[in-house]
Amino acid sequence: MTKPYLALGLAGPHLVELTSSRALLARWDALEVAFTVLGIDRIDGSVPAPVTLTSSAVGATLAAATSNGRFLITATPQRDHPYNIARRVASLAHLSRGRSGLVIGIRDAYAPLGPTDAPAWGGAGLGGGAALTAQTAYDAALAVRALEQSWPHDSIIADTQSGILVQSDRIVHVDIDNSFSIAGPLNAPEPATGASVIAWYHADDADLPLRGDDDPIDLELGALGCVALVQLGGKPPAAGYSGILLRAGLDRTISDLFDAAERLLAEDFAPTPVGGSLRSALDLSQPKPLRPAARPAFLTPKPHVAL
Repeated sequence: MTKPYLALGLAGPHLVELTSSRALLARWDALEVAFTVLGIDRIDGSVPAPVTLTSSAVGATLAAATSNGRFLITATPQRDHPYNIARRVASLAHLSRGRSGLVIGIRDAYAPLGPTDAPAWGGAGLGGGAALTAQTAYDAALAVRALEQSWPHDSIIADTQSGILVQSDRIVHVDIDNSFSIAGPLNAPEPATGASVIAWYHADDADLPLRGDDDPIDLELGALGCVALVQLGGKPPAAGYSGILLRAGLDRTISDLFDAAERLLAEDFAPTPVGGSLRSALDLSQPKPLRPAARPAFLTPKPHVAL
């Protein structure tokens, strides 16, 4: 029987611990775990901790300060419009060279609610907003995937003969009209490693969205997913999961979690070699490209021979 891989879930205080210690960063970077979820307590129904850090800010720190560790930032449409989430996801993938990804949840324990009739991202006070449901979260994931692919990486050709740096006619509008209305494109190119991994978090009582042919979800975490969530000290499920996401309560330190991870990797779990992209580590296929009929955002570039 194939052993499951091990992943870690860090709550707010653990993020503070990790980013405050070079020794802990080095230890994390050497762990043979598949990935780490940054800020799992934002999306798993936990009560907010006394301290926390923004998931994407911690991701930027890890991308710059480490070489091997892979991570998923957490985000929900309760706090952020998917265009802003997409910019962070793409930026982190560039910084980390593909070691990063995103896990989408429905509600953020640390985020304020928006207007009663449109609580999703309307709390920013910028107008708009949407219903705060699983379908809204799923539509946000759809938007992030499409936006990240809207500027293909291989359109950057830097052709010195023609003077054409980017095949700009290949940058396309995403033209999304569901819970969100987005023309696009994203103002950053697709990462060299391809579109980022997008995971979905299932709470025990999660309502499920309608999923279509262009399903952006690569990985499912939680009660109904292929990666089960287990509390430190709890007993992992006997079988039926590709991986186990181990998380510590607020009464345990990040060192306690790392100690447990090292012990489990030596006994019951399959180590995941350090380094490399998250998609490769999980053996996930590349997502389908955007539809060929997507509307170009720019005209076909003309040669600039003077360059």
